[in-house]
Amino acid sequence: MSRIRVWLGRAAVLFLVLGLFFGVGAYFLYFHRDPLPAAPPHARVAPSVSPLKGLAACWVETGSTFTGYPFAMTGSSILVKHPAGDLLIDTGNSMHFDDEIAAYPFLLRLKLKNLAGQLSPEVPLPELMRLVGGDPAKIRWVVLSHVHLDHAGGLMDLPRVPLLLTREELQFAFDPAMQAKGLVVPAHTQRFPPADAPTLKLDAHPYETFDESADLYGDGSAVVVPLRGHTPGSVGVFVNLDPHHRLFYVGDSVDEARGFEDRVSKSLLLRDTDNDAAQADAIVSKLNQLHQMVPELAIIPAHGRSAYLKFFPSGPLSCVTSDAPR
Repeated sequence: MSRIRVWLGRAAVLFLVLGLFFGVGAYFLYFHRDPLPAAPPHARVAPSVSPLKGLAACWVETGSTFTGYPFAMTGSSILVKHPAGDLLIDTGNSMHFDDEIAAYPFLLRLKLKNLAGQLSPEVPLPELMRLVGGDPAKIRWVVLSHVHLDHAGGLMDLPRVPLLLTREELQFAFDPAMQAKGLVVPAHTQRFPPADAPTLKLDAHPYETFDESADLYGDGSAVVVPLRGHTPGSVGVFVNLDPHHRLFYVGDSVDEARGFEDRVSKSLLLRDTDNDAAQADAIVSKLNQLHQMVPELAIIPAHGRSAYLKFFPSGPLSCVTSDAPR
């Protein structure tokens, strides 16, 4: 009996040490953030936003984790319903995620499965789109914030649609080294334009605090700006429903609202996926600057579920409409 008590005591100590070890590891890998310097001063070019009849933005959540906690994560798309044809921003993971990463070495496969794979969908993207009144066959464009597998994978579940990507992002996507790291899945690039045929060009038209932009519809409802750093051609998308309902989808430029609110770096776990760490940190500071200038603008990180809930108070598979007269 005394021997059993000794072993139970040792086991309790071991579990305590392991718990402490994992707790410290989790803190430094995910919760610890480094403060960043302020962005250089930059003038703001405030847009004129007019309500547009029939315009709406819908939250299409394809996957989520830790939904009962403040650090909940989401894999999502935003469907912009527009009278001139709908826009889909990001597509989440593919329904065939496991098959698409099967050829990678075991350790890389394990890493992808336990990071990006945690946000894999259980319901195909087209079916989710229909639940908010979207029609996959009538998408005018898909724009990807960047080409990482958990943002581009849903393309495989959609009919072929026009995809908007910059030259820098296409070159990154077709780089064998990026594919070997599992950042880009080769199967996804079958849905991309050729590397020498970019479909998105940002011009020297200042918008908010950005020196380049592309007004997709020509009416100010959806404006793309550069967020280079996480990947060479990362972009953000402003969706302007009316003067009081504006969102700025920023992809993985920050991993949660704390990044742009407190001007702190991403977690160590996610900084590993930044292509250019210094440039990525500069973008975080720039987003903080914009947040201070326009606090009413809803900045939405791709995986920051709490930020989605602030703009979409009815939760996933809900829409916010323009205040234009019906």
